[in-house]
Amino acid sequence: MRNIRHSKSVWLAGASALVVGLVGPMAAAQDDSDESPRTLSTVTVTTQKTEESIQDVPIAVSAFDEDALDRLQLAGGPDLVKSIPNVSFTKGNFTSFNFKIRGIGADVVAQSGDAGVGIHQNDIPLTANRLFEAEFYDVERVEVLRGPQGTLYGRNATGGVFNLITAKPVLGEFQADAELTYGNYNTFKGKGMVNLPLGENAALRVAGSYLGRDGYVDNLTTGNDVDDRDLYSVRATLAFEPTDWARGWISVEHFEEDDSRLRSGKQLCDKDEGFDSFMGIPVSAVDQLATSLGCVDAPLDQSRDRVNSQATLAGGLGIFAGLLNGDVNLDPAIADLRKIESAFDPMYQADQTLYSWKAEADIGDNLLLTYLGSYSESSVVSREDYNKASASLTFNTTAGPFINPALAPLYPLLFPGGVVNDPELGAANSFRTFDLSGANSEQSTHELRLQSDYDGPFNFNLGAIKVDFETIDPYNAEDGYYVLSNALTALTQINNAAGGALFGGNVPLDSGSTTSDGASLFDLSLNGDGGNYYRSLSPYQLESFAVFGEGYYDVSDDLQLTLGLRYTDDQKEQDIVSTFLFTPQAAGADPLASQGKLKADFQEITGRIGFDYTADLDFTDDTLIYGFYSKGYKGGGINPPQPAGANLFPQTFDPEFINSYEIGTKNTFAGGTAQLNLTGFMYDYEGYQITQIINRSSVNINVDAELQGLELEALWTPADNWLLTANLGLLNAEVVDTYGIDVLDRTNGRADLVALKNSSTYSNCVVSAQGYATVLGAIQGGLLAPGSTLGLCTGAFSGQEAAFGLDGVTVTYTDSNGDTQTATALQPIEGDAKSLDGNSMPGAPDMTLNLAAEYTFPAISNSNWDLTIRGDYYMQSESESRIWNTPRDGLESWSNVNLSILLNNPESGWGVEVFAKNLTDEEVITGTYLTDDSSGLFTNAFLTEPALYGVTVKKSW
Repeated sequence: MRNIRHSKSVWLAGASALVVGLVGPMAAAQDDSDESPRTLSTVTVTTQKTEESIQDVPIAVSAFDEDALDRLQLAGGPDLVKSIPNVSFTKGNFTSFNFKIRGIGADVVAQSGDAGVGIHQNDIPLTANRLFEAEFYDVERVEVLRGPQGTLYGRNATGGVFNLITAKPVLGEFQADAELTYGNYNTFKGKGMVNLPLGENAALRVAGSYLGRDGYVDNLTTGNDVDDRDLYSVRATLAFEPTDWARGWISVEHFEEDDSRLRSGKQLCDKDEGFDSFMGIPVSAVDQLATSLGCVDAPLDQSRDRVNSQATLAGGLGIFAGLLNGDVNLDPAIADLRKIESAFDPMYQADQTLYSWKAEADIGDNLLLTYLGSYSESSVVSREDYNKASASLTFNTTAGPFINPALAPLYPLLFPGGVVNDPELGAANSFRTFDLSGANSEQSTHELRLQSDYDGPFNFNLGAIKVDFETIDPYNAEDGYYVLSNALTALTQINNAAGGALFGGNVPLDSGSTTSDGASLFDLSLNGDGGNYYRSLSPYQLESFAVFGEGYYDVSDDLQLTLGLRYTDDQKEQDIVSTFLFTPQAAGADPLASQGKLKADFQEITGRIGFDYTADLDFTDDTLIYGFYSKGYKGGGINPPQPAGANLFPQTFDPEFINSYEIGTKNTFAGGTAQLNLTGFMYDYEGYQITQIINRSSVNINVDAELQGLELEALWTPADNWLLTANLGLLNAEVVDTYGIDVLDRTNGRADLVALKNSSTYSNCVVSAQGYATVLGAIQGGLLAPGSTLGLCTGAFSGQEAAFGLDGVTVTYTDSNGDTQTATALQPIEGDAKSLDGNSMPGAPDMTLNLAAEYTFPAISNSNWDLTIRGDYYMQSESESRIWNTPRDGLESWSNVNLSILLNNPESGWGVEVFAKNLTDEEVITGTYLTDDSSGLFTNAFLTEPALYGVTVKKSW
């Protein structure tokens, strides 16, 4: 039998190498060799783009083969946190995820933003991928490298690298396996593989997986369970070895999903009721519309209200359209995190097709030339109820009190019986706000490497890589991010019926929806060009080129020096497509047309230098000691679009850099029956990219941080058939020298400031309390009309302080740069910035801990069946979801317990496993997303899976 991978027996790597519990004792039952059944298996990885034993690689790395993934119940990417130190995972708000290593991940939200952890498949970088939606199948191994890996792996590997190595065809041998699982939630899983030899020099391997289950969440409105799964993936790989010096493979993989997966989770809020008096001065009913911000800061377990709808763009404008009189979310919120009220069941479709290929050629006896290429197409579109809560009140049948009296006669003509006919959302007499998040993308990669294997002291690894990526087509209705509301449509219809009186001209509805029969959001017949909803578009193209190389010099048999350098040239380009909510359009105008291009180019040199030393110690069998300095780089990018002519935030954001200092040691003890690996690191993090919502857009800024930590990975076979493991991660990740305005506390708790709602944009502002009270007094005295405070955030009275007796009255505040500024009494400001120095970075728990024990009863009752019992415990300490570290930002510590019992017959190839995952049914919030001012500052929460249990039957041939 020949295997084109050149690899040895690959089991499980690192101190996470738990598969040895299967390999050692079971192999002993079948093997009469002199090797102790307790000896840990040899592990091969390709972390440095060449095959090496993991204990000889001077990198902190964990690796898992397919058997280990099954035994540890690591079904997909999100589960890896339970077996790797200093790793965290949470979903994102826009069909994304955040996989963090040592606190480094993707806190940036932008089409042009790069992940902090490189996601690779077979060493191919994947900018858009479904790796954390699909489940693992037919895997040779999964490798997770911790720490900056930019020299060999690329521009966006500042935190580390996830690399999925798929199983390749085996030449000259027929192989097959199949696996079926049934569990609670009506879960059905199927995985399988067949390996077909095609003569002596080629083989075809076909593999696939399917997952179907009911939903974890109840939609009380429709009566259905949602957040279900219906997805599959298939992969075909053709391998060939025409000569002794040339080999290669070609692979095609397709993934597809169509179900009700929840993109954003339960909506959490501690309602801001507003106020009806201020400093003893009454606030009129219309002025009260500016007093609520929607939600206020509170711990997540106390944030179980519904958002105050009058503080949202759609809800607030719905009041001025006459549809509503105030807040419509009056009923108590449902506290259960797995129960929602959605007007329709979520709709989620995703697919990806990946073509990849690799060719290798030996040049003489000492050089290997490798070409690795790929082309991929990916798409995802998700449609959800934006609030997931039913309104308590229906629309007014006659115009409400806050509509412009001149427009009131139009109300019964446009909305008979209080019914709004929305071409995207359908006809309804209640408040509806839905959203859509989607993207289509294409990517191609080409990589060329030349590696040496000389007998002398010096060897090298040289390469070049080209990546081309593009995403978001404005003329594809699935692309971009939409917020659609029938209240916004109603205001547009009033404007158009009044000859453009509200917005200065006619605002067209969607050109596709106007001829669609029904609600075009659901059949995607809309064209995406309507001015009655919000749509953010960032058509983006990336061209990236890099050359890299590492040299390895053996100073002696025990000491090796490594020097690596990489030059990266990132060319980023984004079409300017301004948002066009309520924007009048001339006849024939195209709001989707590009109005120009924004460009951001970055050229950087990064690298690493260090040593690894094989020490001869009396108390270990093998010891490797290493130390490295590395510089990591992640490119800057381009912020999302703004309304035409606006300058609300910078158009671009800067790159981030990590100066990493790391020392480590890998040790084998007691005749190969124990391993202990230790790693310590310190990062100087420059330009850490984070996002904050401004005017309904995710705006990215740069701050600085410092990180340090320690990682321990250990495993031990104390007696035959036993395996004990432990992983510990300690991390201290803090923001430094940074100021910022917290949108949840713009006044910074100061009594001399007050936060108000801008009734035009529904963003929030801050004015002096004295100035606000003075305007209220003028309204009470009849000098100003009720509703005049609604103009404070737009600066309606700024510069008129003398007329109010406020001449010379000022307030001082701190801006986002940490500088002291002064504002007049009626001048609106963004807020008073806080010092964030010493605050914890989000998604960076201080401690992660994994403990596991496994025992195997070999040859039970003198049969060919072995029985293995295994238990895993994982704990993650408290962490933060934002750099402001307010009560709302706190994420509680959590734990997870998995149990499994496996009957396995290596001779026949049969196996049966009974498993329980999250045995104690912990309900864990892994991350949150704070929405913007115009959404009322509610929080979307993301959860882990509930308790799962089931039975798996396996057969291999």
